[in-house]
Amino acid sequence: MIKLILISALFLTSLSAHPQWSETYSDEILIRGGWLFDGVSDSRRNNTGILIRYGKIIEVDVNIQNQMLLPTKIIELSDNETILPGMFDLHAHYNFDFIDQGRAEEVKYNGIVFLANGVTSTWSAGEYFPERVLEQRDLIDSAQEIGPRLFASGPYFGGFRCEYSVVTALDDCSAWPNDITEQEIRSEVDKWADKGIISIKIKQATPAETKIIIDQAQKHGITTAAHLANYEWEYDVHPRDAIKMGLDRLEHQITLGSGGEESSDMVEVIELILQNEVYYDPNLQMYGGVNLRQELSKDMIWTDEAKYFTPYAQELYEKRGDPPPESDVVEYAQRVLELKKLHDSGGEDLIIVGTDEPVYTTLLPGFAYHRELFALVDAGLPIVSVLKAATINGANALGVSDKLGSIETGKLADLFIVRGNPFDDIKAARNIQLVIKGGVVYDPKILLELAEKKIGPKGPNDHDNWKLHIEPLRLQ
Repeated sequence: MIKLILISALFLTSLSAHPQWSETYSDEILIRGGWLFDGVSDSRRNNTGILIRYGKIIEVDVNIQNQMLLPTKIIELSDNETILPGMFDLHAHYNFDFIDQGRAEEVKYNGIVFLANGVTSTWSAGEYFPERVLEQRDLIDSAQEIGPRLFASGPYFGGFRCEYSVVTALDDCSAWPNDITEQEIRSEVDKWADKGIISIKIKQATPAETKIIIDQAQKHGITTAAHLANYEWEYDVHPRDAIKMGLDRLEHQITLGSGGEESSDMVEVIELILQNEVYYDPNLQMYGGVNLRQELSKDMIWTDEAKYFTPYAQELYEKRGDPPPESDVVEYAQRVLELKKLHDSGGEDLIIVGTDEPVYTTLLPGFAYHRELFALVDAGLPIVSVLKAATINGANALGVSDKLGSIETGKLADLFIVRGNPFDDIKAARNIQLVIKGGVVYDPKILLELAEKKIGPKGPNDHDNWKLHIEPLRLQ
């Protein structure tokens, strides 16, 4: 059991939080005992001590018994507790649809739920309300709100052209005109780069548009991720072609194959992924991992997540219909095959973890993240590969591994402590005792209490006032 020495309690306070790269926290923290998975080793080891100062890891494997100069919080761990690096959700959302019903102002509480589950860094993979998410990022960075590090993408690049009914620029969902010019696309990238986005989300862009987006993003040192080839319309881009254009990350699937059959197309794309070091987020738990695999339900869903919804949102949840069509057994089998093939071909360092949450199928962020870890292990990946995918691989994919992703000297102090051994059972990673972000210690139970009955619309009027907002590229 965790014991605290020299302090009476750990206090949860937003005032202690600090910006993404700042080092302002003045207290020292020494974590002793338990076990340590540092994010780069292939196993865990006994933890003699992790010294944290000014929000950074000063020393690992330190054995300090003498008097310390600064006021020091000492966290003593039992032999049944494990320290892990803070995790990355590389496909997160903050303001999304609630089971096809409008969500209200909830970016704050989604972030709190992320953090309570050990997810200390998120990439917001395209948003309906990108400015609102940027505002939340800035509030977290300025210590006015609590949440994980929020790396933003801005809007969907490609216009989000009415996902299930692609028509013309006259459609209300179409943000990008069909006759959009190259200069307009480059200016759009420039605009969001100036707002500090770290990576761009491409969805429903034509091949020509995709090439321009990637090229302009590279000029700003911004990485690109893409949801490709799902719609069989002119807005499709084959993953093979996107990789050749310089794409950095693939989401959801490697090819358009289905049924769990290996094809020459799949082999070719995997070879390109390996050659070009493209990261892959399989997103298993949303695409068939929970809804259709009933034999796993009792293991993958372990908490009453509905209690974090407003009463009205709970009513909507109880009335929800069938899962969306992407939760398909045949398609899921293909995703598992592609994932295993990539891993076994030498791509274990290119696999990352994302949830696409919050969305319709698996409820809330954070909780869904642990279901994703479970689904990856159930698909056949070694636990150590999954833990690295959640930590150091995510940091590498975003280009921030010099600061985050592992518990090493000189990096920011993002980590969490669990009861049990995740190397024996990945579900132990959800038994979270403490979360530390930038040297600030959070009690996950207190965090979750803050979010109870807060997420989702408060009533019919709230729902009616929520409108899908896609900023038009050309003002009429």
